[in-house]
Amino acid sequence: MNTQNVQIFTKFDLTGRTAIVTGGMGLLGAEYVKTLALAGAIVAIFDIQSKFPQHLLAMIEKGHDIKSFMVDITNQGSVGQGFDELVESVGTPTILINNAGLDSHPHTSISQNGPFGTYSEETWDAVIDSHLKGAFLMSREFFRWFMLSHQSRGSIINISSTYGLVSPDQSVYEYRRKRGEDFFKPVAYSVAKAGMIGFTKWLAEYGGPMGIRVNALVPGGVLANQGLEQEFIEQYVKRTMLKRMALPSDYNEAILFLASDASAYMTGANLVVDGGWTAR
Repeated sequence: MNTQNVQIFTKFDLTGRTAIVTGGMGLLGAEYVKTLALAGAIVAIFDIQSKFPQHLLAMIEKGHDIKSFMVDITNQGSVGQGFDELVESVGTPTILINNAGLDSHPHTSISQNGPFGTYSEETWDAVIDSHLKGAFLMSREFFRWFMLSHQSRGSIINISSTYGLVSPDQSVYEYRRKRGEDFFKPVAYSVAKAGMIGFTKWLAEYGGPMGIRVNALVPGGVLANQGLEQEFIEQYVKRTMLKRMALPSDYNEAILFLASDASAYMTGANLVVDGGWTAR
């Protein structure tokens, strides 16, 4: 390998850096944790769940430095305590992935996925808070510690969604309405994910002079063992240019790019990885 190639690959190296992934015990969050750890980072999971996925346990046994902190990202006190414990144990984080957030899957009840006119205030509050309030509290604390420790480079990645860029295609869910279920992809998720994009742009402008880059990852739908009905998968795939849903691992390289110095001149941007969903 020549010197130029070595320099390129070195930009993806996260050795010596500390990263936080909110919701890191979940399907995609655990993939992000794995990716950052393989790149050499110390990775802290902030989650209300404490059970490690099996593949992360295997990585810990092999010596990767992955830590877990019980944190409710919608609670200011919990977020502050999580950061305090992390900084005391390993130092100041310079990478933050705001990944955690509630959604309602296509197989869940009508009470969470029903028509707009009956969508509950409680569900709205829970979804909006888990995405926007959580990202706000986490990012604010990240900035505070970043400045206190006189860091020079940082990266925040906000996880949005195709439904933050474009309206949900409600025809994808028509199969449920045809069988008598009054089902719609609900409003709060789209609003929350669109808000993450707006938050990204605001925070990028604010953080630029401090050396903190802020970008959004816009993923598409993921094929996973989550009880997805075959009818939903078929309808979703028809709408996607690549004619498949994403695998959980399909976003890992994008995460590494945004977290690392490989994207050193990129901020305030949306990196769309959706199989062509939003290109139509």
